[in-house]
Amino acid sequence: MPARRLFNGDSKTALEPLCLSADDLLARLSNKTGLQDLILENNRDHLISGKAYNTAGYVLQLIEYLGRKCTVGEVVAAGDGDLTERSVIAGVGKVNVLLYNLVGLRLTLVKESGEIRLVNESDALMATEKFAAKFSKVRDEFVRTMDAYRATGGDVAGLLASSDAGRKLADLSRVLAPAQEEVAA
Repeated sequence: MPARRLFNGDSKTALEPLCLSADDLLARLSNKTGLQDLILENNRDHLISGKAYNTAGYVLQLIEYLGRKCTVGEVVAAGDGDLTERSVIAGVGKVNVLLYNLVGLRLTLVKESGEIRLVNESDALMATEKFAAKFSKVRDEFVRTMDAYRATGGDVAGLLASSDAGRKLADLSRVLAPAQEEVAA
């Protein structure tokens, strides 16, 4: 009896986040093929099958060729008959999974217009409003508790640095620090 053969056709390299500062990411994205380069750096097999781009890789290649701001229809047209609207939308979804896991970035697909683009000011504003709505419920209680802890001689910075939740808040404060400086001025 022949031995059972196992195929690993779906195995891909693990997506390890790239540790890039905002400035490093901006520098990488200034390159016309920056999004592809970020994925191809350590995860070629997610965009390339054999010697050719897979559908997600081809969609990303066309999006970057079109300047990272285009419509689904423009990508289909640029694909010379190799793509459909459905395959472009699916490709954008796959690319978003890769980019989000690597650098926390996504392409935005506006369903009403079919527009594909990187995050813009309105996206950032919407995320800020959603965050503020969720955060405002617990913010006052958190601030009062930490102020009371500090008033009783507690080390808030040490407490936050020693906990996983505190480290997550430190990430948040890194993002919010420029806004706090601008408000203070």
